[in-house]
Amino acid sequence: MKRILIGLAILAGLLAGLALAATLLATGKRPVPDQLAGYHETTLSVGHRDVPVSLHIWYPAAQDGTAELVGQNALFYGQYVLRDAKPAPGAHPVVVFSHGSGGNANNHGWLATELARQGMIVVAPNHPGTMSRDSDPHRTPHIWERARDLHAILDSLETNPPLGMQPDMDRVASAGFSLGGFSALSIAGVRVSKAAFIDYCDRHAGEFDCGWMQAASVDFAAIDPAAYEADYRDPRIKATVSIDPALPQAMTGDSLTAATLPILLVSLGQGEEVPPATRVDAMARQMPQARLVETPGAWHFSFLSECSTLGWIIIGLMGEENICSDIGMRDRGVLHEELKAVISTFLSENLALSPSG
Repeated sequence: MKRILIGLAILAGLLAGLALAATLLATGKRPVPDQLAGYHETTLSVGHRDVPVSLHIWYPAAQDGTAELVGQNALFYGQYVLRDAKPAPGAHPVVVFSHGSGGNANNHGWLATELARQGMIVVAPNHPGTMSRDSDPHRTPHIWERARDLHAILDSLETNPPLGMQPDMDRVASAGFSLGGFSALSIAGVRVSKAAFIDYCDRHAGEFDCGWMQAASVDFAAIDPAAYEADYRDPRIKATVSIDPALPQAMTGDSLTAATLPILLVSLGQGEEVPPATRVDAMARQMPQARLVETPGAWHFSFLSECSTLGWIIIGLMGEENICSDIGMRDRGVLHEELKAVISTFLSENLALSPSG
């Protein structure tokens, strides 16, 4: 009995030690910024889906209320916001933002809060079927669903803006990351070829963009070509920011040369170190007003929220690609500050944003 009690005491001590270590390694609170973005969550029912789309909105706000951390957990850092604060007066330009496959809107709150502080309304959906905890490889090729989400969001903002916001629908930009980077380009008029997509996946079988769909036995031949190749241009879009977009090899040359809007292409990495799945230097040369910014010391997942040490460990132990590991790369927080400046400057210039918003 004594040995059992000693063993239990040792086990309890180990568990307590592990709990303490987890606490120390997890995310901690950071200083509250002097200026905070407003933040509002809602849902939008859309005709093309059988479930509502959840929306996350960051916006210029009166500085009243209590700061709240959004998007933070033991693994990822979040951002301070003023939930449902009174919107700042006046009309503000709009940025509709699309997350990557398997991602979510709050993973990019670090950028959205900055854009809102600069005077923009940022609206980001969680796309059903291709988001965190709801990521289906058989739904991933249905890229038209995401484009329709973004159209519906802009329709809703135009007719029924929440909380008394005043979105300026004459100053609208699309933005996105990874598969969302393509979604942003899609509503700016860029189209893709089903045959080119299948050819790319045949040549790059097993790689991270095609591989997980192939492992799930997704039948690419069954993709609806009319829906996949259609033009989803939205005339309200005046500029686009696309970060490491998916499907560059499938984009059609004629749609790239016809994309005359100001477009910022952000490459996470430089030159040949960028994998073919997101390499955009060739397509940038075909786009009349595209500006390509390469980000040294970055990789695809540098664009996600900063991770805690615990996040790096836990996600690494899951056996999949460690989206928190920046080994050999520059500090993710430093990269985020650089990207905030590049993206906010581009949007401010192309949405005619005054210094006061």
